[in-house]
Amino acid sequence: MIIHKKILNQFYKIEKKYFRDSSYNISKNYLHILLLNKNFNFRKISFLGFVFNIVLLLLSFNTILFCKIKRIKHANYFIVHKGQKGKFDFRSNYILENYEFKKSLNIIRCSSFLDSLKAYFIYPNVIFYLSFDYFNNYFFYKKSSLIDNYKILHEKEKKNFQTIKKIFKFLKIEKFLSIDDQRVIQSFLKACYELNIETFGYMHYKFSKYVIGIKYLCFDNFIVWSNYFKNKLIEVNKDYIRKKIFISGYPQKKISKKINKDVINILYLFDLDLNFKIVSNLLKRLNKSKKINIYVKLKPQRIETKWDNFCKKENIRYFKFQNLDQINKEIRFNYFIATISTAILESTLYKAIPLKLHSSNDFADDLFQDKVVFKVNNFKDITKISQSKFVKKDLNRIFRKVWGLKKYNSNNIKKYLSNYFYSIKSRI
Repeated sequence: MIIHKKILNQFYKIEKKYFRDSSYNISKNYLHILLLNKNFNFRKISFLGFVFNIVLLLLSFNTILFCKIKRIKHANYFIVHKGQKGKFDFRSNYILENYEFKKSLNIIRCSSFLDSLKAYFIYPNVIFYLSFDYFNNYFFYKKSSLIDNYKILHEKEKKNFQTIKKIFKFLKIEKFLSIDDQRVIQSFLKACYELNIETFGYMHYKFSKYVIGIKYLCFDNFIVWSNYFKNKLIEVNKDYIRKKIFISGYPQKKISKKINKDVINILYLFDLDLNFKIVSNLLKRLNKSKKINIYVKLKPQRIETKWDNFCKKENIRYFKFQNLDQINKEIRFNYFIATISTAILESTLYKAIPLKLHSSNDFADDLFQDKVVFKVNNFKDITKISQSKFVKKDLNRIFRKVWGLKKYNSNNIKKYLSNYFYSIKSRI
């Protein structure tokens, strides 16, 4: 398993030796990825891929000209996952549910050609970020040393930044709204900074020192879920002390009312970089327990046939395309378990106790230090804690620490953004 502290130390050493110049900040996420995954896949050129990206690029140019005629002054970046019928990532719901897409340039990141086309017909004024990324990349090169590979990726990202800047300058963009996608956000922020464009970001993922993409330039305004996440953001990037941070409040969840007192329902949250042997053995043992029903939540945007096949073979019920809201409406869970998935923090929203499995992968070990999860080391620990009496005060303590007392209200978000964006619908 990956030891992220060790990788981060390597990153800082290389950064200090070779890439101290701030011009590299737009691409340092790639340097970190190369250190994490030495088998990083450089893209493979295919005829269909070339044709698909030509089509998306032409559609994007058409949109840019149309937005110029319409005098569009706002831009919005969001993610569309493969297999989601062109709809934006559900983690953007709390911001984009009131957004007036017609008055904005809508920049979409989507890896699927068909889903990109679906998004093009769902949303107005769409351009496709990955079509620009495709043609800004080198078509022919050989993988070399880590440093040389990073320089190639940096040059590609520099072209992406220049493309974004040209589009924003051409359209005279004044406001930019974005999900905090660490893969690209530094390029967008640099372009906005140089063009004096006001930026608004919103969180969709836990902040961590191992998430390199948020360490450098900042959004002028940032929406976070609670004070806990505000403090975590500032821990990672001290410059956010001087920025405007708005707390959205915690979302209220609808959960299944069916409570089974005879068996414990546990949901295991799958994530990347898991040790297949260790985790599969644990799931096998939990599945054999007569007092436990074990379920697995896979990641919808990844093709993990190994885990799909394992769950089928062991007769373990698993969810792939359903989100946590859909799953918890169907089944009432007593516990969530995760190894490194930071979605474990959402467990108390569904009235489930968070159990974090300790491993050599230290990506989310700060949750132990923050005392917002219960630490378990093995099957014995899990069965022991699951057979103990449900301690409501522990659940409430963790909930208050992570989520606070402020409830999410879409009108609060609307009022906050409407101070800056005319493109937010008014319900008043």
